[in-house]
Amino acid sequence: MRFLITMLFWTIVVASWAQGLQAGAAANKITPSKQVYLAGYASNRPNTGGVHDDIWARAVVVQVGQERVAIVVCDLLGLLRDDVQKIRQRVKSVSPNRVMVLCTHVHSAPDTIGLWGPTPTQSGRDNEYVNFVIETVAKTVDEAASKLQPALVGFAKTTIEGVAKNYRIEQILDTEAAVMQFRSKADGKVIATLTNFACHPEVLNNDQLTSDFCHWYYQTVERAVGGVAIFANGALGGMISPAPGDPNAPKGRDWARAERFGTIIANRALEAIAKVAFTDAVTLQHIEMVYTVPLENERFKLALAAGVIPAGPSLVDGKVTTESHLIRLGDAVMFTMPGEVQPNIGIFLKRRFAMFGDPVFLFGLANDELGYILAPPDYYLDIYSYERSMSVGSVIAHETVDAAGQMLAREAGCAATNRLLTKKAARPSPCCGGTTAAARRHSGRRFRSLSLSG
Repeated sequence: MRFLITMLFWTIVVASWAQGLQAGAAANKITPSKQVYLAGYASNRPNTGGVHDDIWARAVVVQVGQERVAIVVCDLLGLLRDDVQKIRQRVKSVSPNRVMVLCTHVHSAPDTIGLWGPTPTQSGRDNEYVNFVIETVAKTVDEAASKLQPALVGFAKTTIEGVAKNYRIEQILDTEAAVMQFRSKADGKVIATLTNFACHPEVLNNDQLTSDFCHWYYQTVERAVGGVAIFANGALGGMISPAPGDPNAPKGRDWARAERFGTIIANRALEAIAKVAFTDAVTLQHIEMVYTVPLENERFKLALAAGVIPAGPSLVDGKVTTESHLIRLGDAVMFTMPGEVQPNIGIFLKRRFAMFGDPVFLFGLANDELGYILAPPDYYLDIYSYERSMSVGSVIAHETVDAAGQMLAREAGCAATNRLLTKKAARPSPCCGGTTAAARRHSGRRFRSLSLSG
């Protein structure tokens, strides 16, 4: 049974060298000005110890020709899609469905969902703070867009060992990090560096607000090369968390380990990106798919009924509307996922996307937070009982992967047609509302297995 709704948006731009690439970046603090409940772990965690380091909204806006896309990452556990939609409505510089709002999933930031209040039946969500986040994130995107300038981009991949561990099945671990960096075409200065790596930012667990290891990632990158440092999390669900540290360190206060991990991620990213060539001769393509999944989680249903989690337009008749996006910039492929995707699904998707681009950026906690996204064969296993209790349901993984397959099939057909037309006339294809028969056959061969049961 399919819950995908027939709602597929597609835009493709073939960029000539004359059009070139533009990029701009900005960052603003989203640190609360008053005491809040911290999200993650358990209820009743107010930040009575104050603020260790600021939390941020960090954005990069990219434009090729008339196509413009924004990626903004917040140091938060997650944002619900209805709040993301409010951000998009306030952004003036980028079309709403081209604004990607991601969260690092840090567990020492304010509760923006509601599940971690003073008691399990009381919301921890401060609506005044959430409204502040919405306004600040939108402002950050517009600031980044106002700084658009001719740019060069480079992409790299690297391996990061010793930072993350799979606490469920140790052998299933994606240690690959993907990096993109934008530099000014005029003077070579770094505009932004984005690193995509899967690991819960949860070294720390105490009464202080912090962005966890992301703080030291930002600090290390920006001190080394300048620009705006951005950390985008990956397929971290079930259960990719920081590797063990000093057993003698105070529980929840191993600041040295958080600093070490953030510094390692930053240095590995910088080493990798320093070795690649940069270019402005890139295309920018975007596809969006909106789909619905049934809300099966009884705990979430009760939380919604009690007002612990806010009910909004994305929940209708027991079904949740969510979305995924496929973005191609030059050779790189980016795919957004509306929650915490299990690592085996992430590895599976990377292999499929690698057929069309390299490197592959898998953005988790993107434009929504629907909890853990578990493969159907794993959903009812005892080992994933906690993840199941924090998942919207058993269907979300299948539908997310199915969305990926449909978007890749569409991308394959239109990309092939555009290559043909570009050779003849150097202009974008008018066909991108559909897929050629040849492309469908091609996609069927390559992506027939793009489901978790196939």
